[in-house]
Amino acid sequence: MRIRKTRVLALIIVVLLIVQTALSFRYTGKDCCGVVGLKVGTWAPASIILLRYGLPDERYVNQETNLRSYTYNDELLFGRKASIEFYMSRFRAYWIRVTILEDPEAVYKIACESIKRANEKLKGFEIRPTDDGCEMGSPLGPPFVNTDLSLLEDRLVIDLTWQR
Repeated sequence: MRIRKTRVLALIIVVLLIVQTALSFRYTGKDCCGVVGLKVGTWAPASIILLRYGLPDERYVNQETNLRSYTYNDELLFGRKASIEFYMSRFRAYWIRVTILEDPEAVYKIACESIKRANEKLKGFEIRPTDDGCEMGSPLGPPFVNTDLSLLEDRLVIDLTWQR
């Protein structure tokens, strides 16, 4: 009788893990968060990031806060070479930073339009100009969505955050 209960419990755990993995694919796609070429969006589990991108080029763990980051270099976003950093808390990506070095001024315009189209249906969506680019998102939530585009001298930095 005890062996049967153990097997049933093990089977339930396996089924739950399979269902969780299947549900995690909701955060994947070809153009996540409006960034063309981004395979994983914010709130994606760390396991899905590893599945879609493989092992990171750089990995960092803050020992005090247990926050993790994975960095992938030499990715293609908006048809240009870029690096992607995923910052994780509770095994989910809560912040994604994209850095594009090739032709940042041209990509800035394309990125603004693409991200705007992806998020403009959110309630309270707004675009705010900043000193170095623009910020767009929805302060009404949940989810609270924020995208910050910064056009610096030699690169374009896109910060994507979602809070649920």
